Amino acid sequence: MTSERRILALVSTASAVSALDLSLMFVAYPSIRADFADVPLSLVSWVLTTYTIVAAALLIPAGRLADRVGRKRVFLASLVFFTVGSLSCALAPNVPLLITARFVQAIGGAMLTPSALALIMSAISIERRAWAIGVWSTVTGAISTAAPTIGALLVQQASWRWAFLLNVPIGIGCFIVGRRVLDESTDPDAGPLPDPLGVLLVMGGIAALAYGVVQSSAWGWADRGTLTCLGLAVVALIWLVQRCATHPSPVIDLRVFRPWLFRVNAIAAVAVGVLFWGIFYVFVQFLTVGWGYSIAGAGLLLIPMTIVASLIGVPAGGWMDRYGHRVVMVPASLCFVAAMGWLLAWATDRPQILFVWLPAAVLAGVTNAVCFSGVNSAGAKTAPPEALGVTAGIIQTVIRIGGTVGAALGIALVGDAARTTRGVAAFRSSFIVFGVAGVVMALCSIPLVTAGRRTQRGYRIPR
Repeated sequence: MTSERRILALVSTASAVSALDLSLMFVAYPSIRADFADVPLSLVSWVLTTYTIVAAALLIPAGRLADRVGRKRVFLASLVFFTVGSLSCALAPNVPLLITARFVQAIGGAMLTPSALALIMSAISIERRAWAIGVWSTVTGAISTAAPTIGALLVQQASWRWAFLLNVPIGIGCFIVGRRVLDESTDPDAGPLPDPLGVLLVMGGIAALAYGVVQSSAWGWADRGTLTCLGLAVVALIWLVQRCATHPSPVIDLRVFRPWLFRVNAIAAVAVGVLFWGIFYVFVQFLTVGWGYSIAGAGLLLIPMTIVASLIGVPAGGWMDRYGHRVVMVPASLCFVAAMGWLLAWATDRPQILFVWLPAAVLAGVTNAVCFSGVNSAGAKTAPPEALGVTAGIIQTVIRIGGTVGAALGIALVGDAARTTRGVAAFRSSFIVFGVAGVVMALCSIPLVTAGRRTQRGYRIPR
């Protein structure tokens, strides 16, 4: 195996651990909720949202840290944080400690993603980056899509704690191999770490937004508490933009967003996050609550998504290299819209696997496999070569922001569906909302005419 392929295999496997954990949480969450039934939903929901909130706030600083002190060092450190956090989650005796352990996990996940992408982009020529990112996204996407099946079996046969323990040996193995096969790379011109207040504004703003969305199911959208949370999120966003425009080392360099193509791709990345995190939660709830399957049964029914992701992920990267992202991502986005429309039109309280579920699962699998890798590789097409970690961090940050919103929307729209008697009707609003998000992603993919485009020129990230 060549050096490039070894690096790609390692970072893809390590990234898959983080993706595995995120997807495992969707099937573990109902069991966690049941174990802590006396704890309010608004508190337990932080077990899901804490990870994406913290990761979104720290991804860009972690990318700058990787450029500055070494991508290999940050990558290996991320594995330590993530593995220790996973073990702590498995041993947590109560919800507050579980949320704290998820915070530690999120630090590792935030450091892992940009350092992994920067290692790929620094080791592989730009002509092959879309292919390499396609492989990376396919491996992480396929494993994360398979994770609900794996996690469901673990949860049903043992406990939700095993969903976290599964990460530990993989993290240790990746750390050992990484020390041997990775070469250190840095950016000699890397500047100081980003504005710490900006980091807090990102974290606080997303947290307020997520809490307001989650609580809207209990409070109502017009309630004073919900409006206060959403208002705080808006204030944090405005303050953040002001800080980023004036601070010498902003948490988000607004110059990266100058190209129209990058701005549109960033919106598409938010939509990808909304769909990926939101629909997994809804699908697990739909299969277990709406149709009455066990957790293990629901996990097995998610296998078609895994198969589709495995089959088309890598070829899709090559298609996007050859024909541009629009040609591939627009149809893939519309596949998700079709999946939501299919479920909305045909799903009833009576399970119908072949006619209703299988087409929807296959179509959703196409979207996840293509669009997740697509927004990453489209970002790489505009990435300044001197700041690969920072640019990768920006794309991943907006994906995680979307993921936080998606998870919160899923919880708010479905809520404690098990406590209602509405059956499948309880999920119709979620199909509509996520279908609209699919339309947004399709519209944002239309301008992504990237065939033949090499990299963004004409400016440098300020130091």
